[in-house]
Amino acid sequence: MNKDKLKGLLWGSFLGDAYASNDELSLYGRQMLWLIEYMNKSKVYDPFVFGDIWKKKMSQEKGHIDKASSDTLANLKSGRTYLGAGSGSHDLSIVGRHAPIMYTLKGMDEMLESVKFHTCLTHMSKEAIDASKYIAEVTLAMIYNLDVANTLKERAQFYGKDVEAEVKKGFELKDKPLKQVLRTLGTGSDINGGLALTVYFLLNYHDDFSILMQENLKAGGDASSRGMVAGMVVGARYGFEAIEPTWIKEIAEYSLLQKLIA
Repeated sequence: MNKDKLKGLLWGSFLGDAYASNDELSLYGRQMLWLIEYMNKSKVYDPFVFGDIWKKKMSQEKGHIDKASSDTLANLKSGRTYLGAGSGSHDLSIVGRHAPIMYTLKGMDEMLESVKFHTCLTHMSKEAIDASKYIAEVTLAMIYNLDVANTLKERAQFYGKDVEAEVKKGFELKDKPLKQVLRTLGTGSDINGGLALTVYFLLNYHDDFSILMQENLKAGGDASSRGMVAGMVVGARYGFEAIEPTWIKEIAEYSLLQKLIA
């Protein structure tokens, strides 16, 4: 696969998170950081091995922990395994956190299966699994220079009625002003509304990473989750050299990320 595009999808997701978090990685971004550290060493995704890493690091977090993570920790404490401890959450945050898996693994079947297992670690819901696999497939298609709009629309029909409905809403709102779009979709963290809003931004700004990030931040709400998803797709489509922003070195974790993303 094109190395610049693989680098682009991974950096794009990190940049999407950092731009929305004042040049710091949010808890979502830090979880992706743990994942790329693990994937660089293991070259495979083992839900039990990475689950142990995730549990240890999440237990050491001193700031706010999102409900999906706290519910998962509680389920693990009660005796559930990593294949059944995920929360029932269907928030958007998990959908953009699979970039390290796609950056590392080469076989599509193994990649999509690993995306599913990684989703289930913290989000054991059909909505989250379907949305994660959908965005993963769209991202992979971008590596081969497929059309953004056509791919978003065509692949949605294979990932359930919820994904298809969200993508349809994004297309219907494409040419509407952002204020009107937000009145319709809101700015919440759920896949319901959040995925449609991300599709809206991709349709309108996929060819200008900086404007996409600005408009996403302007929308408010869970800009970090949307930024991670959109950044991953755009980075895969245009490559790292096309999306690399002037502010990249301002990210607090820049030196570490530069080492991890060869």
